[in-house]
Amino acid sequence: MTSRELTIDERLVSDIEKAAFEALPLLINADDARRNRFAIQLADILGNAGEFQQYVTGKGSERLARMDRLLRVFRENVELLVHKTWVEKSEERPKARLLDDLLAFEREFRDGAVSPAFKRFVALANSIASLLFGHQSKAEDFLAYCFRIDPKFGLFFWYINELEKQAHEGSFKDELLTVETLLGVYVLSSF
Repeated sequence: MTSRELTIDERLVSDIEKAAFEALPLLINADDARRNRFAIQLADILGNAGEFQQYVTGKGSERLARMDRLLRVFRENVELLVHKTWVEKSEERPKARLLDDLLAFEREFRDGAVSPAFKRFVALANSIASLLFGHQSKAEDFLAYCFRIDPKFGLFFWYINELEKQAHEGSFKDELLTVETLLGVYVLSSF
């Protein structure tokens, strides 16, 4: 059985949302000319249709300005989440580490250190899950739990799980890692 079969009750996911399972492999295997098209398709499923394309299309300076704003919104949203989330005294150190990693991620991504930024983003997403759900985020049935909360939420953490597998493989082009990271940043900024 695949991880998808183990974690997803198909009745919780619409046909449109199921298309994400097909879109990600297409994105990963796409040549440069088609990569953005599949990223937009996946983003339309995971986020709000029509919004993500502005981060991967358009004139260079305009697109960079939009990406800059997306990174800023992402950082501000995560900082707000971290500061507003109640944590016990024992969780203060992981909370501080998450904020440090957030700043390091933004710096790496802006500086073009794509692979380290990609890996740090995956770790950030997992830290956010841990902050929100505690030990449940480490449970074997965490994805199923997320799908029961909301299918898009489940799809996001399925996506992060797939990115984590890629991070361990480590043999992907920077262009792919960049668009996948942007897509994840976009989705987290949209919640």
